[in-house]
Amino acid sequence: MKKILLFVIFIVLGIWTVSADLSDWLFCLIRKDQVTISLKQTTWYYKCNDTIVSLELLIISTAKDLMKIQTYINRGRDLDYRKQLKIDKKNLLDILQLSRKNIITNIETFQSNLIQKSVQYFIIKITPYKIRLQRSLIKITALTLSWYSTPALASYEQLLKVQVSIIDKLSVATTQAEISDLLAKYVYLKKEIEWKYE
Repeated sequence: MKKILLFVIFIVLGIWTVSADLSDWLFCLIRKDQVTISLKQTTWYYKCNDTIVSLELLIISTAKDLMKIQTYINRGRDLDYRKQLKIDKKNLLDILQLSRKNIITNIETFQSNLIQKSVQYFIIKITPYKIRLQRSLIKITALTLSWYSTPALASYEQLLKVQVSIIDKLSVATTQAEISDLLAKYVYLKKEIEWKYE
């Protein structure tokens, strides 16, 4: 159980600190009107970043071609042919830009869903730990009501309350920065609680 939790924490924190996004590790399959994103490279799947760079190079090349065509049109050379060529190149440019936009949108959606699923999985795995913390808080409250309280017990109680609060906030966190910050606090408090408990 601890290994799984540490693995999930490592993956989530590690990926976020290494890169602002996962696009270096994502693979894309592009069909006519569909983009499929995967963490696994299989046949016809290529790195999303490489695909975006290739599309950007094609966009630049097509834009340069359009400028040349416009130059020839301005000079009055072979107007009928060049006007049709301009229309075709403009359509190609629109398709390339739309493809790039679709890939970026799908990457962002994939990353967001992956982060949310990771957090959900993490919350499911730490729920028994949260329940143990809440039970300990009930016992500590019973002790303090019976006038048995020490500064160490009060400090321990505060750590437990903060940890339960962090877990609750994690379950509703939506931004990468918020999740990263809460996970770091969770790991720190978990170590502190274990140390105080020993």
